Amino acid sequence: MRKEWLDLGGRTLLDRVVDAVAAETSRTIVVTAPGRPLPPLSRSVDIIHDSRPGSGPLAALLDGLDAIDAIDQAVEEPLVFVCSCDVPGLKREVIRWLVDRATATGADWVVPEVASHPQVLTSVIRRSLRGPIAAWLAAGRRDPRGLAVSLERDKTARIDRVGEQDLAAVDPGLGSFFDVDTPEDLAAGRRACP
Repeated sequence: MRKEWLDLGGRTLLDRVVDAVAAETSRTIVVTAPGRPLPPLSRSVDIIHDSRPGSGPLAALLDGLDAIDAIDQAVEEPLVFVCSCDVPGLKREVIRWLVDRATATGADWVVPEVASHPQVLTSVIRRSLRGPIAAWLAAGRRDPRGLAVSLERDKTARIDRVGEQDLAAVDPGLGSFFDVDTPEDLAAGRRACP
């Protein structure tokens, strides 16, 4: 299933996510595999080709972090909102709230937790974690949740885990964290998203 192309209410999943992200960020970067076409988007984005195709979202995140410097040396924003293309209910208010929380707390990584699952692919991370991400990948690890646990355990980064109660104040149905992984999820998304 090529998720980025899936239609939900006349718009692709990727376009829905890009629209929410671009409305709240100064620069939007989409990381995709080389030669993999993307659907038309309603907002302007920078498209970066994955330097390690098939290596997972953490490798794509590293490519995105590297691209920030390559695209614009003047970007000084230390925080990056990270998300996958399969969260069509992502709300702009959630993005803003997570970034504001990271700013207020000084956390290195703000990780929402929904149904006891860390939502690392809908989170805010400091660009200063580029080194630990690269080291994690170099060690043959690809799991972003494992990295968050390791950083927290070793006290090498401050991980701010945000519970459902706090998230529900901004997104009562927690739809921003609903991801489309199966045909059943897509059907549910079509019922929930206009």
